[in-house]
Amino acid sequence: MQNKSLPKKHGVSGVIVKTVSFALLLLAILWARVLYGSMKDYQTGETFLKENQTIRAITYFDRSLHWYAPLNPYVQKSAQRLWEIGDRAEGQGDKKLAIIAFSTIRSGFYGSSHFMVPGKQWIERSDHRIMALLRAEQKEKVFADQKANPPDVFWSVVLELGLLGWIGSVFVLIFLWTGEVKNQRTRAFSPLLWLLTAVACFSLWIMGMFKA
Repeated sequence: MQNKSLPKKHGVSGVIVKTVSFALLLLAILWARVLYGSMKDYQTGETFLKENQTIRAITYFDRSLHWYAPLNPYVQKSAQRLWEIGDRAEGQGDKKLAIIAFSTIRSGFYGSSHFMVPGKQWIERSDHRIMALLRAEQKEKVFADQKANPPDVFWSVVLELGLLGWIGSVFVLIFLWTGEVKNQRTRAFSPLLWLLTAVACFSLWIMGMFKA
């Protein structure tokens, strides 16, 4: 009985070995195809970069990133090239190109994600640079708007006087209400007068903020 069961066991183990071997062969072929595609796109990107066709180079480095596979060296090389392009563009004052390059790194790795997101360190580094560039760009825009539209001197003075007058009037009204100011019956300390003054100063302050 024992001799008859041995061939069956050997037969099952043989099928398992063949199946695993076939699966490993398919994975090796797939990995080789991914490596080849990533290599070709990286080389094309390098060619365009040498010809100063930066946008086309970014496109092909992005394609190389999408050919992600474990131990694929061209993914790291493409990310490094994109980082260098962004770094150089930022140094030259071309913030738009820098943002494009850094954004391509993060989108390339996110586009290659499956059950895990590869290149997390590259994504974090790119996010920091993108946020810094966007903040700098926003500050420059605000400064340019202020320079193109300087505040009106007259209405700025009206704004300041209105604010000070409103604060002073409110203080006098508080003192009148609490009885801290004597001679409240005199015209100078009439609550109605100071109430009207507070309303007028408040109106000037609001108007100055819109006009200045």
